[in-house]
Amino acid sequence: MLTRLQRTVGAAALLAFFNTDVGSFDLERALQETAAHISRGTPRPIGNDAQLDGAVAYEKTLKYRFSFKRLDREDVSPVFELKQTAFLTDFVCTTPEMKVFVENGVTLKYAYHDRRGRLVVIITVDPLDCSIE
Repeated sequence: MLTRLQRTVGAAALLAFFNTDVGSFDLERALQETAAHISRGTPRPIGNDAQLDGAVAYEKTLKYRFSFKRLDREDVSPVFELKQTAFLTDFVCTTPEMKVFVENGVTLKYAYHDRRGRLVVIITVDPLDCSIE
């Protein structure tokens, strides 16, 4: 569901990190710039059923906000969290575009909300869950 969008977001993140002078690298500033870049032009559709609403950065964390267009919290299957956690952990840990987050110890959070704005689930991918080779 998120692969195409996540690759775009990962590429945007790389731009924000590598446009920073190496001698004065400020991770929090780079994360703030990345969140601002991701949030431009949102909401952005993800398939037919969801959209990216934006991103925020704080304390070595980048948090994405997604919402389901037609689903209420009660309509989301309990299996969604399990499957999406496995997918996102694999994506963050193995995709070259996301490597910069893992190497810099950035926690990634994916907050999903229903069509009324109510929180459904927050999925957290800790960089310690990834083995760096």
